[in-house]
Amino acid sequence: MAALEVLLTTETLVESAPKPGRFAGIHPLLFAAYAVLFLWSQNLGETNPRQVLLPLLGIVLGAALVTVVLGLVFRDRRRGALVASSLVVGLLMYGHIHHLLASFPVPTFVQQAGWAALVVVAVIAAIRLDERRIATIDWALDRIGGILVLVTLVLIIPFQVSAFAGRASIPQVQPVGTTTTAAKRDVYWFIFDRYGSERALQLQYGVDNDLPEWLEDHGFAVLEDSHANYIRTVLSMATTVQMQHLDAVAKAQGARSEDITTVNEWLQDAPVARQFRALGYSYEHIGSAFDPTRSDRGADVNYTLPSPPGTGDFEDALFDTSAVPAILKRLHLPPLSERVRHYDFSTYALDAVAKLRDEPGPKFVMTHVLLPHPPLVFDFDGSFIEDAEAAKLGSAEMYRRQLAYTNTRIEAILTDLQSLPEDRRPIVILQADEGPWPLSYATGRKTDDDWPADASEKELEQKYGILNAWYVPGGEDLGLYPSMTAINTFPTLFSRYFGLDYELLPDRIYSSSDWYHPYDLTDITDRLPSLRER
Repeated sequence: MAALEVLLTTETLVESAPKPGRFAGIHPLLFAAYAVLFLWSQNLGETNPRQVLLPLLGIVLGAALVTVVLGLVFRDRRRGALVASSLVVGLLMYGHIHHLLASFPVPTFVQQAGWAALVVVAVIAAIRLDERRIATIDWALDRIGGILVLVTLVLIIPFQVSAFAGRASIPQVQPVGTTTTAAKRDVYWFIFDRYGSERALQLQYGVDNDLPEWLEDHGFAVLEDSHANYIRTVLSMATTVQMQHLDAVAKAQGARSEDITTVNEWLQDAPVARQFRALGYSYEHIGSAFDPTRSDRGADVNYTLPSPPGTGDFEDALFDTSAVPAILKRLHLPPLSERVRHYDFSTYALDAVAKLRDEPGPKFVMTHVLLPHPPLVFDFDGSFIEDAEAAKLGSAEMYRRQLAYTNTRIEAILTDLQSLPEDRRPIVILQADEGPWPLSYATGRKTDDDWPADASEKELEQKYGILNAWYVPGGEDLGLYPSMTAINTFPTLFSRYFGLDYELLPDRIYSSSDWYHPYDLTDITDRLPSLRER
């Protein structure tokens, strides 16, 4: 009789236990989505939806797969989801929690042990808890995950709507001609990141750079007083390929806008690329490790290093804030570090340029190379300098070596291009997007309310003075002048070489009030000593 009562009671509990609903056990997917959306919400001004979509789908699908597998292992979707969520949160949010705890005396080992304990507790709970408690936990986690996702969307959606509305109001420069009487020579536009003018490098590093003299000896016109028009890479490069200043963007976005994605989009299928295509050129784009210039959807061919080490800045940030770097370190495996990525991407770009010389033309080749931009990883011969050796050499010697290697590769590439028969030699424009970063800018750009106002004239010269050198076969005079800024690169080329109706723009130089407000602009042209002295 007692045995029968126990059996009936058990059957009643089983029948009354909550059954998994259609949406039960989805919290691992919600937590996975939250990890991606949270990172996006913290970088709204730097990241656009296109950069987020694939990582979001990939990580959510990965979480779904783990949940399904664990559901089969535990023979219950909700129990499998409980363990899956502990893994998802631990793997994807580790870096964020580690950053929050950095100011507290919590050893890294203790933090990692805490994450491991969380997974162990989840496994024990999945095995030991009864159906009703599992159902209650599942219900709660589903709602917590949903609320977290909703909170991030409340931040993301209004920002994106506002940015899109402002972007739509910006006028576009259209190609002005499809024919030319000029010889359709190949055009190479090289942007070597933070390659300062001779004066800027002397002020910053005390370096007597011999590249300008080499360029002049090989027929280049070196514009010794050239400057970047804006303080950041994307602002400078975008206005160069758009052939217009930031006035319209600043008006549309407002001085307090933090949305740099509008300017990032300006780098895609820009008027310069469309004008070359209108003239019958193909557009070959060689990308960098910097996401806005990693590829160009307006290019006929994109040359960029495939993943690994990464497919974009946002994916790299997801990787760096996950537990994977800590796991690799704990297992004594080499990390996929920024220095390694920098070395691989830069080497790939330089090698890609060297292979394009004999490709059919006419072609416009755009190359953004993050050299001599840090991190400092190259030795004189192009070999990788390991962390320990770099620490021994010091930053000054490391920079000298990276600059020397950069110059060696530039000279080799240009010599190869100039070795072609005269009628096939290309036009070459060798520029930088900005000069080297003064220490005060490197440390204070995100904390100083108005770095340009506080900077000395020498620091401004270091930051804005850029390499700008032109080679036009046959010595054709394009009316280049020493103080020509980057924004007049293509108006000059299109009007004075191709004979198209483009007007030169004012050679004005602007600062942003700080890193987060790129459109809060101040004209600082008259504060640059090399220009005032002329």
